[in-house]
Amino acid sequence: MLSRGKGVPEATRAAYNDIRALLDKQRSAYAITDLRAQRIGLEGETRLCAEFRSAKDAQAALSEIRQRAAGVELLDVSDAPCPSPKESKP
Repeated sequence: MLSRGKGVPEATRAAYNDIRALLDKQRSAYAITDLRAQRIGLEGETRLCAEFRSAKDAQAALSEIRQRAAGVELLDVSDAPCPSPKESKP
């Protein structure tokens, strides 16, 4: 979730919260082994990183997340590995 110097747009924040709720639900069902949110900017920019127990669960979640993020500006979805906690600190 990013901004353009005026804070994170409301639509972007709403989509992020929707995706976060989906991932929280999957974490409750033990499909996710690690879920981290990291603030990466001064205006609310945030990285959300999820690690899944299986590739099947990850692919299903990624498909759902991409649908929810479609057309939302400043919301980037990536299937790159999560940075380690040490790497993600500024």
